[in-house]
Amino acid sequence: MNVVFFNGSPRGRQSNTHRIAAEILAGAQEAGAITEEIFLVEKHVEHCRGCFSCWHKTPGQCVIEDDMTDLMNLFLEADFAGMGTPVYGMYMTGLLKNFLDRFLPMATPHIQKRDDGTFFHNGRVTSYPRQFFVANAGFPGDQNFDLLKAVVAKQPLALEVYRNCGEALNNPATEPLDERIQRFYEALRQAGSEMVCQGKVSEKTQAQVQMAIMSDEEYMAQANRYWDEAIQGSTTDRPQ
Repeated sequence: MNVVFFNGSPRGRQSNTHRIAAEILAGAQEAGAITEEIFLVEKHVEHCRGCFSCWHKTPGQCVIEDDMTDLMNLFLEADFAGMGTPVYGMYMTGLLKNFLDRFLPMATPHIQKRDDGTFFHNGRVTSYPRQFFVANAGFPGDQNFDLLKAVVAKQPLALEVYRNCGEALNNPATEPLDERIQRFYEALRQAGSEMVCQGKVSEKTQAQVQMAIMSDEEYMAQANRYWDEAIQGSTTDRPQ
């Protein structure tokens, strides 16, 4: 059983996306899976050129020579493939969007219509991994994830993680908060284990993954205080 996670955060190994993914992968590994986290910020992935060569000149093969061919193979060879992003402008990062744009060779140019009236391209690949998705936001509240939820709505995901108040994972300031974060991490590990062993995550564990780690008011107060201090420090350190 292979589980691979594609981290779309510019912070890479220092990101809250990584903190979340690491716990899921730890649970998957404890359940016997071979796991790997790919940091897209460390890879050379150029933008899709929109040339459509992968549809007619070199069917199924992108003409760009970069790391994307190896990354696409990692994705297709996995039993479970996860993707993660911090919320940027209510959406995913450019790193993850660029990565997804380069999946175009997996489709053919032929268009089909679903029974619900929507349209899609025929798939060139016959077998895809089960997928899971992670998003975290530096804002309180759940509305930050509306666009991302719409994007993945048609995917039969094994696990979805939408973590608000995400910066609390980077700097737990009080003992009760640290305890809540540890319970959140334990739920993530359980989710990773269930995903590998059962092929899906139980409703109970999914609910625990979405647990609140602090109130909106508590988070806003801490975040605003942090930035007030950071701005004041920058002003103090500025050459006169």
